[in-house]
Amino acid sequence: MTEIRIFTREQLDTWGLPDDLPTEEHATKFPEAPVELHREQVDSRRWVSVHELIFRAPDDGLTYQVFYEQGLTENQDDTDPWNFDDAIKATEVEQRPVVVQQWTPVDAPADRSLDELLPAWEAMYEPGNVSDYLIGYANSEAGAKGAAEAWLRSEKDEVGRLEWVSQKPPNGYDTEFELVERYGDRVDIVGPGITVRRRTSPTP
Repeated sequence: MTEIRIFTREQLDTWGLPDDLPTEEHATKFPEAPVELHREQVDSRRWVSVHELIFRAPDDGLTYQVFYEQGLTENQDDTDPWNFDDAIKATEVEQRPVVVQQWTPVDAPADRSLDELLPAWEAMYEPGNVSDYLIGYANSEAGAKGAAEAWLRSEKDEVGRLEWVSQKPPNGYDTEFELVERYGDRVDIVGPGITVRRRTSPTP
């Protein structure tokens, strides 16, 4: 629960608030005076600016936050810092570390590709005369080959004996295999246009 203390105008005037306060480094010279710990402008209105003041009270040793007003031009010299109130509300505060989220410039462009999100292995159907077809992604060579073989069996009524033949990978890949079918004892090899390959890791 927030602790509130009410100071009288006379009490704050006697202590020199809001303008005549020693800072913490001079506190030993003024042991009976309040000590200024923090001060900053927090708002600006048409004729006055609003300031936050954090000080340590000499009577109880606690730290309080108050807000006061200050005239913006010489025409507002009669501005009252406490807005003519006789009782000034102060909030007891303490200093704590606070993590603040801020928008800052990007040191390096964000990686907008999907290479780091997708599994490295991919199975492709590349018939040659139509657009390539992505069968799927996998986290391993076995997973990619299994997905490719399962897809082929789902597309054909009769499938020969399947073998994988190592190929020279294209740019951006370090490994590639082509799926081939063998029928009976024939030595000819039929390639259905299915490959699996592994992408190379993006260069940092």
